[in-house]
Amino acid sequence: MLRAINLGRLIHTIQKERDMSILYISKVGPGTKVFLLREYENTDQAFAEMWNWPTEFAKHPKMYFRSKVNIMKHIAMQRTKLNPLTSEVYGEIDFYSEILEFFMKWMIERIRESGFGKTWKNLVVFQKITRCMLDTGIERAYGAMFFARGNFPYSHFYDDFFRRIFRFNYNYRSSTFYSKVVDPILDTDTDQSATTITIRTLREEVKNSNQSGIYTSNEKAMLYFDSVSDRIDFLFDLQERIASLVVSSINSTLNDYFNNIITFSVAASIVIFSCPFIMFFTESLTSTMQKYSKVLVKASDELNKERNKTDCLLYQLLPKPIADGLKRNSRVESEFFKSATILFTCVVDFLQLSIVYSAFELVDLLNILYTCIDERIEKYDAYKVETINDTYMVVSGVPARNGARHASEIAYLALDIVTMVKGNAFLSARMKCPVHLLLGINTGQVSAGVVGNIMLRYCLFGDTVNIASRMMSNSQPDRIQLSDTTFRALKKCGSFVITSRGKIAIKGKGDMNTYWLVDSSRMYERTPMSIKEHLPGQTDRVSVVSASAQPGTSQERQIDSDEDVA
Repeated sequence: MLRAINLGRLIHTIQKERDMSILYISKVGPGTKVFLLREYENTDQAFAEMWNWPTEFAKHPKMYFRSKVNIMKHIAMQRTKLNPLTSEVYGEIDFYSEILEFFMKWMIERIRESGFGKTWKNLVVFQKITRCMLDTGIERAYGAMFFARGNFPYSHFYDDFFRRIFRFNYNYRSSTFYSKVVDPILDTDTDQSATTITIRTLREEVKNSNQSGIYTSNEKAMLYFDSVSDRIDFLFDLQERIASLVVSSINSTLNDYFNNIITFSVAASIVIFSCPFIMFFTESLTSTMQKYSKVLVKASDELNKERNKTDCLLYQLLPKPIADGLKRNSRVESEFFKSATILFTCVVDFLQLSIVYSAFELVDLLNILYTCIDERIEKYDAYKVETINDTYMVVSGVPARNGARHASEIAYLALDIVTMVKGNAFLSARMKCPVHLLLGINTGQVSAGVVGNIMLRYCLFGDTVNIASRMMSNSQPDRIQLSDTTFRALKKCGSFVITSRGKIAIKGKGDMNTYWLVDSSRMYERTPMSIKEHLPGQTDRVSVVSASAQPGTSQERQIDSDEDVA
């Protein structure tokens, strides 16, 4: 536990050296290097006071992480290269971020080994506040660089800038659940309210900017740097308070252990004198334990069966990789998918049916319909996202990427559903009239993630969801309407019969070219997945919160098909 605290202080020292280096080479920094040399001394002193380097890093793939001497030489070499004329801000950020992330992972491992109880919770808060300080430091560097240069040099800096802000907000707010010491920064009762207002104002200016504009302002750059520095000082004071709580808790625990040792010693003496009596009762206890072990084995088998039932139910609610990730980490970050295909279906004139038939009959109809579609989905590489009343949403390419196959997978599924509907394979015995479906398909980029704390839902976000819903609502009974992007994707397959519908007016989008999917010239053949499944956040990770994001979510869609999905 004390190692985790010392690691947090070492991380803070390295972070200050990084921030001062960035200030030195930026346009807003002073021309002298004197103030930076003091930070070098503080970092060297922090390394000197550090304990022995763990032996497990002796075979680390990167040589400079194998010993304390190597990492100090690595940092010293970077210092000699620092030059305000040739060095770049993002180069310094990348160099120090690798070292800081290494120590952060090390600190997290120390916290996992610390045990449980109140001390463990304080260590978790300590780790989260340390992570907040790292993200805030990066934000400070990015914000000062933005106003000093007039814009970001590369577009991905925008995403990283807002991703750091999003992760800071998450870590800080989640730490309030573990400790009452942490109060919200935005609280008007704290001395951080004025700083928070300044930071948020400057963030908005960055958010509303564009890559072609010039926003150079040394005053704003210094204001951003100073305001965020105040926040880092606030976080460091908070980190020290939490560290004090951990140390106090450790001392209290040691005193309790000392008292327990005395108590156990007295008890051991009593036991030694009671050995004859203990031996007498041991034999009778042995037979009782044997009976209990049989009962325990049976109970364990029953518990495993119930746990398997619970896992099966969870896998029906969420994708298996997502569910496994939630069980391990209690949270899975959102993920960006460059290309996926979405299918929406709904019952034609469902409102009229709800007037003619009873609620019981409608539920029976939808149950039969959804069951038939569910059975067909299992044959294809597709995932059922959700159902809302009579609307059914399916996606391919999410959560498991499948290359360029997602469009054809959804197309074959849609043709299968139309064949099922025309054959009345799901017709309810209580309803005399045949049921028809509207089907619409769209292809594009989406973001996906788990939302909520109760009754978790796997949601899709993005304008692609909106257009897919529009394709459905503007379709015709038992026909499959395609957007232009889906048409182009299916055209590459060369195995589908598609006719043009022409341009139609789409609400919120204007006139759009649409097409009818008529048939396929080739039988469906499912190929094995060639892309390994991975958890959201491990690759192609993009924060949903972005300055240029256009939100859209399947869960926010209203039952009226004329309303936006998001």
